[in-house]
Amino acid sequence: MAIDVSARPRQYWDDYASRFKHRSLADAYELRPPYPDETYEILRELLGDSPGRVLDVGCGPGKIARVLVEYVEGVDAVDFSYEMIRVGQSLNNGNHPRLRWICGRTEDVDLNPPYSMVTAGASIHWMEWSEVFPRFREAMPDGGFVVIIDGDRPIEPPWREAELVLIREFSTNPHYEDIDLIRELEERGHLRVLGDKLTVPVRFSQSIRDYVGSFHSRESMSVEHMGVENAAVFDAELTSILRDYADESGMLSFNLQTRVSWGRPLG
Repeated sequence: MAIDVSARPRQYWDDYASRFKHRSLADAYELRPPYPDETYEILRELLGDSPGRVLDVGCGPGKIARVLVEYVEGVDAVDFSYEMIRVGQSLNNGNHPRLRWICGRTEDVDLNPPYSMVTAGASIHWMEWSEVFPRFREAMPDGGFVVIIDGDRPIEPPWREAELVLIREFSTNPHYEDIDLIRELEERGHLRVLGDKLTVPVRFSQSIRDYVGSFHSRESMSVEHMGVENAAVFDAELTSILRDYADESGMLSFNLQTRVSWGRPLG
């Protein structure tokens, strides 16, 4: 059956994407685990000896932009959530002189090309693909990669099955499906994939409280849509599960691994 390239999967429609404009979700975003350092080493290798300027789309609080800005001529960081940008500006490198925050939709904000690279971390799925990929192509007239970064969750933690049961019970996105985003973009003719790499797993430790709180930075678990009471029940039940895996000080340890995929934008 032919793929409808004009429509994103239902779980990525604007009614879910717009949840990232909520203050509570933005405030919880920094509780997400970081990307391993190797992630940025891969980006720097892809940029080569002349790093130029980078466009970071769906930047959130600048998780990628605030690191990458130290190695390039400049970063334009775009997000349609004022709250995300507000948080990002208060964090390390948030006021870096080579970092320019742009509040608006990637589909139609004023950009300042040319760029050497477009980066997207846990964000490209929220955009209108038929609109943004042609923009990326135009914004990189000398060629350049669109790099999609994914991986701010533990990989195969021993509590995963019990956690999934809770997520399915409390999630407010009933349209969720497990989709290989890179394959979707390639099959729909938006991206010609040239590389796909997993970073080496690294160990990371986080308190139970912060780990549980990080779930409320995800659209399906936003407090506004779960409701305060349901959010409290979810937090209590997940905390109870995790206590068996934490050390005496209440810290969890788990592996992190990032998938970095890159290619040329089509359109």
